[in-house]
Amino acid sequence: MRWLFMLLLSANLVILGWGVQRNPQAMVVRPLAKKPAIGNLRLLAEVSPSEADTKPAVPAAAAVDAEASAAEFEAPTLPEQEIPPREVQSPPPPVVEQPAIDQEPPPLGTDIPDTVPEIADSEPTAELPGDQESAAPAAPAPPLEPKPEPVVLVCGAFGPFERGAEARALAESLASQGMETSLRRDSMEKPTGYWVMIPPLPSREAAIAKVEQLRASGIDDVRRFVKGDQVNGISLGVFSTQKNAQSRQQAIADKGHRTSVVPRLVTVPAHWVDYRADQARVAKAVARIRESRDAVINEQYPCPRVVTSGGIF
Repeated sequence: MRWLFMLLLSANLVILGWGVQRNPQAMVVRPLAKKPAIGNLRLLAEVSPSEADTKPAVPAAAAVDAEASAAEFEAPTLPEQEIPPREVQSPPPPVVEQPAIDQEPPPLGTDIPDTVPEIADSEPTAELPGDQESAAPAAPAPPLEPKPEPVVLVCGAFGPFERGAEARALAESLASQGMETSLRRDSMEKPTGYWVMIPPLPSREAAIAKVEQLRASGIDDVRRFVKGDQVNGISLGVFSTQKNAQSRQQAIADKGHRTSVVPRLVTVPAHWVDYRADQARVAKAVARIRESRDAVINEQYPCPRVVTSGGIF
């Protein structure tokens, strides 16, 4: 019996030493489970009919809670063991190695530290190629070339020309100089002579009386208009030039009669040369045309109008 007692004592000492070596912080002390207050339980056969009638009623909710508490498994509780305190020396910080993916977990009973110390990254951070480029001084930007000034276009027409051949020759000459040209046909009223006349009078009798006064003054070549726009007017002659018409007008005024010089107009065809070009080309073209054709008119208009072979639109 003595050797059995010594064996049990040795086993208890080994278990006690193993418990002391474990980390006290890793031990989790669980609170003891408390038994629900079930009360005094008896079988239905032990209860007499008189006691069953006089038993106070239990609320339904309390009965459900009592049945649920009685149905729970009551685990046996072990007595707490007091672990004598001991001085714990702080061990040096352990070196933590990163486990491989396929590494097996440590066996049961191995102490695992609760916290893993942070490992400072001692390796220098590699610089990216973009950082080196941004650190290098930027090359100076090339100087910007001055933008050319916009070309200002000028549009207009030269004319009028009575003959189409003359207008066509001018259009071809301007096109050879880099100008956009187009022929356009129009009409105009051309004076074929100049009338020296007295404007229409209020009535036919007044016109007849005026004719008699002119002849009495020694003025010949007198005619009275009997129809048309100048009805009851008096004609004193038609002249090819305005200068001759003005001389006749002065001679009649010396004899005490007032007259007017009115151009005699007829509608004739007219040809125009429309153009579109920059200001420098237009100025050179105008200077050359003025040297040979003094009567040519240069009419300018806004350029949104389009110059085409069919005319201006």
